[in-house]
Amino acid sequence: MKFLRIIVIALFISSLQANTDSDIDYKNLAPIQTKPTLDSPTSINNPYIYEPTHRGRYVLTSTGVIVLGTIAGAGILYLMPESATNWNKDDIVNLGKQWRKNVSRAPVVDADDWFLNWITHPYWGAVYYMQTRVAGYSWSESVLYSAFASAFFWEFGIEAFAEIPSWQDLVITPAIGSIFGELFFRATRHIQANQNRLLGSKILGKTSLILMDPIGMVMQDFGLAKLVGISNKNQTQSFMIPISDTRGGVGVRLVLAMQW
Repeated sequence: MKFLRIIVIALFISSLQANTDSDIDYKNLAPIQTKPTLDSPTSINNPYIYEPTHRGRYVLTSTGVIVLGTIAGAGILYLMPESATNWNKDDIVNLGKQWRKNVSRAPVVDADDWFLNWITHPYWGAVYYMQTRVAGYSWSESVLYSAFASAFFWEFGIEAFAEIPSWQDLVITPAIGSIFGELFFRATRHIQANQNRLLGSKILGKTSLILMDPIGMVMQDFGLAKLVGISNKNQTQSFMIPISDTRGGVGVRLVLAMQW
């Protein structure tokens, strides 16, 4: 279990009205009322909320996980009945020739059932979307990444070895997927803000987080992010608060918050 440790260091500097150490009223120190800014925060961000220190490296690494996962997923689909995938296994034998043939004829309207078109593909579009959104990119940038990933990693990538890329998957995957993805992102932040609990249950909370962002589980929980030098910027935080005493002395309080 991780705990939040807060270390407070008070550095008090006397003003012109309080020149000697004996003049400082240590028992009555109080924060000076100032408006917090983004550059000088006076509150602690929830350490359970994951914000990577290197967003570009995070996306690059998670993209590698997606590529490897896509290849593994294609292998699983290959083992499934042709009636479920609409893949012709005889055509997959000559991979290079079949890929060029399928790409040159794309895009078409495929014959996939509603579950694949409206559930499975949008779900993975949401997973793609989550990678850039969690890394700290905007929703519009995340939509573009989802469209890029679904088109080039899957439709014109792995799946093109087995079937012709389709209009439905090129449009539905990023469009509906991005809507789901933003809902996933907001739900993830809500669960993390409640210490990874959903409806008071940590098991339900962690399960939901894994389902909404399985790549994030590999990156954050399995330690892949740390392996490539990425950490959660909310795990270690520091800021200074101006303080004063009743006799006119002024100073600062340094707050260091760490989770371990």
